[in-house]
Amino acid sequence: MRTLLVALLRWLAEALVRLYYPRRTIEGAEHVPPAGPALYVANHPNGLLDPLVLRVSIGRAVRFLAKSTLWGNPFGRLAMDAFKCLPVYRQQDLTADERAQSSLRNEESFARCRAELGAGAELALYPEGTSHADPQLKPLKPGAARIALSAAAEAAAAGSQRAPVLVPVGSYYEDRSRFRSNVHLVVGAPIDLTALVSPFVADQRQAVEQLTGEIGARLADLVLQAESRELLAGIARVASWTAADSDDDAPERRYARARVLSAAYAKLQASNPARVEVVARAARRYANTLERLGVSDPWALEIPRITPARVVGAIGRALLMTPIAVWGALTSWPAYRLSGIVAARMTKDEDVLSTIKMISGAAFLVAAWIAEAIFIGFNVSVGWGLLSVFVAPVAGYAALRLGEILRDVAEALRHLGWRAHGDTVRRLAERRRHLAEEVATALREAGP
Repeated sequence: MRTLLVALLRWLAEALVRLYYPRRTIEGAEHVPPAGPALYVANHPNGLLDPLVLRVSIGRAVRFLAKSTLWGNPFGRLAMDAFKCLPVYRQQDLTADERAQSSLRNEESFARCRAELGAGAELALYPEGTSHADPQLKPLKPGAARIALSAAAEAAAAGSQRAPVLVPVGSYYEDRSRFRSNVHLVVGAPIDLTALVSPFVADQRQAVEQLTGEIGARLADLVLQAESRELLAGIARVASWTAADSDDDAPERRYARARVLSAAYAKLQASNPARVEVVARAARRYANTLERLGVSDPWALEIPRITPARVVGAIGRALLMTPIAVWGALTSWPAYRLSGIVAARMTKDEDVLSTIKMISGAAFLVAAWIAEAIFIGFNVSVGWGLLSVFVAPVAGYAALRLGEILRDVAEALRHLGWRAHGDTVRRLAERRRHLAEEVATALREAGP
């Protein structure tokens, strides 16, 4: 029974990640190593969802280290077992008596990591040591480097043909806590551990510090950072607006462009702050104009006009889905809203908000579906009640898709309406192109 529950929980968690983040893009997928011992080191912006997103995105059964307190209750133990997690004992999570044993326990965890890598496992480590919503990376802990180097040294001593591979990964969430938003992963070139084995054997402390610094430098190249969260959001927005064309606004290209913009901003802010202010002022004015006109995406003004036939087709699909979607909305919407309320009351930390939303949402939805089945069973028949258990998830998804289709229809109607405001649309498009030229000039001034 426990094996079945573990498999069911693992499938459910990964299915929820796919539902919560329907568009998951990967840059640098060619750097994902062949199956075998590997360590993925990544930034940590989104709590327990980070390793799940990594697993789902690269399609590997990656295991990960998690804080020991997650094993403190039966459900937590079941969840950790579902993904074969390994505990790490953080000082801030332990009592005074437990802290004396934390080093020994962590050594045991590190030994298990080495044993798992020796058996060909893939592990995900988060060297910042904690999940956070800060706009910059936190100082890295040395544990990831220690595990990587000690595993490589053991493989070399055993004459293994395959030493573990160390792969840096950057994660960027369009909106961590928003349901049905996007996530983009950037996989960097692997770090060669074989060259560091001899220095590690000679001086473990120095080698660990060197590799920790290398991991930090690699992650800094992959992760979009800025001085503040507002600036970070602004850079991402301007990166989207200033693409060469709408086809160039794919998440991977937009993210790469945002990293270039971030680096250029830092250089120009130091050498020519007046120039930075000129571009920033232009971007703020454009953002204010879009907000006043109710336009969220200026690219929508420049793409080919949507035909009335497409609008009619979308409305037809919406009408066909309406009966089952209404059922799904009546059953699932209150549970979905309740999960958001509960999550907001349980935490103010954005880095764990989406994790709590996903877990509580799944629990409330299942409870709502069971309650619906019981109600139908008592008032109609047991057979119809059992059938409703299987139909309820389909109806809930239909309600979700209907909502998305209706939003698409509203956007299409706005496209049709813009035909009556041709001059305004043209001026907005021209201003976007002018802003793109200003940004391109600033990038040239910043230099390589």
